[in-house]
Amino acid sequence: MPPWSAQAVLVAAVVGHLAVDPIRPACGRERADPASAALVESFALRAEDARQDATEARLRGAQDAFMPTVWALADAPLSSRIRYSPELAPTILGLDATPRSAPYQLGIVADLPVFDGFRRLNTLRAADAEVQAGRAAVVGKRQQVLLETALAVLSVMRDGQIVRFREAQCAAIGRILETTQRQRAVGDATRTDVALAQSRLQAAEAGRDRARAELTVSRAAVVRLTGLEPEQVAAPRLPGSLPRTADLYAAQVRDANPALVAARLDAHSTTARARAAGADLLPTVNLQFTRVAQYGYSAALDRITDTTTRLLARIPIYEPGAFPRVAEASALARQRGYEVQDAERETLSTAHANFLRYKIVSDQATRLVARVEALRQSVRGFEIERGAGFRTILDELNLRAELGDAESGAAAVATERDALSLALAAAAGLLDVDRPGAAGRRARLLPPANKPAVRPEVRRAPEAALRLSRFDPDQLP
Repeated sequence: MPPWSAQAVLVAAVVGHLAVDPIRPACGRERADPASAALVESFALRAEDARQDATEARLRGAQDAFMPTVWALADAPLSSRIRYSPELAPTILGLDATPRSAPYQLGIVADLPVFDGFRRLNTLRAADAEVQAGRAAVVGKRQQVLLETALAVLSVMRDGQIVRFREAQCAAIGRILETTQRQRAVGDATRTDVALAQSRLQAAEAGRDRARAELTVSRAAVVRLTGLEPEQVAAPRLPGSLPRTADLYAAQVRDANPALVAARLDAHSTTARARAAGADLLPTVNLQFTRVAQYGYSAALDRITDTTTRLLARIPIYEPGAFPRVAEASALARQRGYEVQDAERETLSTAHANFLRYKIVSDQATRLVARVEALRQSVRGFEIERGAGFRTILDELNLRAELGDAESGAAAVATERDALSLALAAAAGLLDVDRPGAAGRRARLLPPANKPAVRPEVRRAPEAALRLSRFDPDQLP
């Protein structure tokens, strides 16, 4: 290969590498936290906050129900004539106190419920439980927004790295094709070798183009969720710590899962409302104070002032539909309770399975990273053997294809592992930017091929290599 051709390939690879690396930090440029940007940009979270404001207002209304009702009374008849039978003649001697028309009335009335069948108390309990459930729902929505954003950024990181791996594969196979064509010109290779190299190059280019299309879709998701380009956001933070066993994690989910907490509180609210509906069958007692002045009562009496304090008791005997309403509310409360139990069973089962899956995927990612490093070392040794004539073109093409597939597969599985850890944290209510200790290290990409993936001393210790393959930034060179 001419020197200028090698330099051109190197420059093209570097330019492509920089063009498709959407999360690589630039020198002197501070990147925004995608979680904070997503919380600001999320209209779904704003809608949840508005719904919670309405729930808080409903609670204040339930509290005000314990205050007395006060109103002013003003009654001004526009036309009135009172007739008697038999007709009364006006009194000639003395005072005529018989009203001939409805008087004007001005007054004030205060009504305080003393006992209402515990309707107000149960309504207050229902509203309070509903507010608590709404707050848990807001936390759940925050968890969902943060999880979706982190997964979107992880997808951009994964797809960008896969594009780089595919482009490196295309460049390597392209060099093999050029070498094969030159060998064909001097009779050291056959037409079949050239055709095979061309076929492998076309397959590699198809994989590269597909990876670029997936990267475009991932980038659009990041822009939609954060309002920023992927180059402007930092890598997402992974959860700081997770329980060691599936049982401990399931117990944490049972107590802290926002959806379960909201469902339980909603069930309590429904039960309290059912008890409030039972007030239709109980007596009510009100304390009422009135002070009313009547003006123009009669020709002799210009004003009568009535100041009265009374207890009003209402004992229901029969009201159509009262018993069916109470039965309906009780049935709905039982239904909600059964739904909460079913949701808890399903959530805990899913949490247990996801935790075990996370462990399996973590081990799989460890093995795949070790496989990638082994293949990279094999490629370096293979280049020496190929130059000495000990290997065929088909062997080199197969090794390059296997390395490209291994790198792409390792990047996908490593991203799946990080995504599962984020999903586990969200299910336990741990994925929050303002929770102390909830955020851990930022997600990292696979080590590139031109950088040693492990230290020399680590290669001689399998258990140390196992820890390193989990991408601990403190152990990376």
